[in-house]
Amino acid sequence: MRVLLALFVAGSVVCAILVARAEPAPDPAGGVDGIAAWLQQVTGECTGVRKGEDFAAFVGPVRAKVYGPYIAEWGTCSKPPYEQLGLLVLRPGLEEGWRAALARGEVKGDPDLVFGDGFAITGSTGMEHLGLKRLECTLTACALIPIKHH
Repeated sequence: MRVLLALFVAGSVVCAILVARAEPAPDPAGGVDGIAAWLQQVTGECTGVRKGEDFAAFVGPVRAKVYGPYIAEWGTCSKPPYEQLGLLVLRPGLEEGWRAALARGEVKGDPDLVFGDGFAITGSTGMEHLGLKRLECTLTACALIPIKHH
């Protein structure tokens, strides 16, 4: 998050306002490295980027089956409080895949990811400050919902 100082004139008085804004989200074309660089830039934390590990070992066999077809690239970085934070570049269709898995009884509830435009991250703690969203799904529809500040 970047803090900006905005100055404006109200009558004859100059006022200053601090404005906090999140950095622009990463372009998924930059892959896992782009997501990691963005997290590093906005949080100061996302080190030890690793790619090419066993996805099922990281998310479990059920999540790997459901998420797998929609993952273009994935990796991890270390970002407290997470030993390994999953960084996922997405292909279209995850919402439909999740709803189908709900209908088959393979999963319950919502995906345990937070979403940006074309990417997702496995953590939830502190993600509300990054402008990311959570995905709420029923059998008939999914909606991206802003994460509320706690």
